[in-house]
Amino acid sequence: MATIKYLLRSKNNPSNIYVRLVDGRNADVIIPTGYTINPIYWSGEIGKVGKIKQNASNLEKLNLSNSLEMLQRKILDCLNEDKGTGTMINRSWLESVIDKFKNPLLEQKTELLIEMIELYKDELKNKINKKTGRKIAPATLRNFNTTISRLKKYEAFKKTKLNIHDIELTFHGDYYKYASNKLMLSVNSIGKDLRQIKTVCLDARDKGYSINKQLESRKFNAPSEPTDFVTLTEFEIEKIKNTEFKEIGYLGNARDWLIIGCWTGCRVNDLMQLTTNNILITPQGQKFIRYTQSKTAKQVDIPIHEDVQAILDRLKDFPRPISNVKFNEYIKEVCLKVGLKDEVKGTKQNKKTHLKETGIFQKWELIRSHTCRRSFATNHYNKLSNKIIMAVTGHATEKMLLNYIGETENDHLEDFLSAWSNDKKEKEQVIEMKQKSV
Repeated sequence: MATIKYLLRSKNNPSNIYVRLVDGRNADVIIPTGYTINPIYWSGEIGKVGKIKQNASNLEKLNLSNSLEMLQRKILDCLNEDKGTGTMINRSWLESVIDKFKNPLLEQKTELLIEMIELYKDELKNKINKKTGRKIAPATLRNFNTTISRLKKYEAFKKTKLNIHDIELTFHGDYYKYASNKLMLSVNSIGKDLRQIKTVCLDARDKGYSINKQLESRKFNAPSEPTDFVTLTEFEIEKIKNTEFKEIGYLGNARDWLIIGCWTGCRVNDLMQLTTNNILITPQGQKFIRYTQSKTAKQVDIPIHEDVQAILDRLKDFPRPISNVKFNEYIKEVCLKVGLKDEVKGTKQNKKTHLKETGIFQKWELIRSHTCRRSFATNHYNKLSNKIIMAVTGHATEKMLLNYIGETENDHLEDFLSAWSNDKKEKEQVIEMKQKSV
């Protein structure tokens, strides 16, 4: 007889609640339910089956307890129904049952592409990122909303409704032309749309839907191109640091955050969360900043640069937090007043069309919050090992880091040529010394 039990796997708060389905020799599966709880309200040891404590009597805990009981009944009902049809009872099956329990709309069959993307997005809300152990980032969900919005415009233009089996190589080419010529999207933006569309269709295939075989072709790819970006050099950071904005307080505040960002490599969401509570001291007396990246859940430790320490000494705290939008706006104004007017190639958003445009602009126009993080990585490249830089930026591989800072895999050629040139000079010097000694 099948058994369904719940357990926790960590003492973190909140902690994910896992469900374990055991059905004799047919299945033994453990997956996260998407529900979380404070371990103090859980009976049972970590890693072993348990349940919500009876004394956890507030409404939230009662609702959670009821949900777990209903989910247990749902799994048993689906198990009894599907085993008779020869359905494979495995991890994918259990994930599908949980998704349908949390979103009853998934029970309604549809083959319309946009509806399939909506359903896939709703499923993501309840899934746990395997790398971080956290729920899927809101930014990922917003990306799907953007793709849906563009597909609606494409369908209106084509006067049709797309089904998942319509997604094949002809669609790939047509959508690329439409998005490029009509929506004026960049290659990378179009590539992101096509990547998400393919992901949803392949997920539908795994659930038993019929898709066009051309979707699985290598030609149905996500096109991409190198991204133009600017960074602040150490000399420019010094100029920014030495520029006073006493008469415009909000610019002085943004200037301080810009400097801190360039010497910590924080993403703007993490940057604005820093407080003196993030400052720790090593046993050797070295101050450092410790924070957990909101995107990757990785803990980052970074020494406090002297420019950052100067700001902390002056303010007795970190600067006043501001929104991402205001930060992007103010640091452009800061860099304009500093005089960063060199003309450089880059990409910026057109305020009227809200589309990104690539061209030649004055440098201050291209400064944005992510400039801090790229500047940190670029200014430390070739000074510190890639491994050390990656410990702060959070990149998983050296290839990702190199792509991020615009370096290429053949940058080592210059190092070889330099080394060989030095070898040649040394050989010539030895020959010259031997000739003199004769």
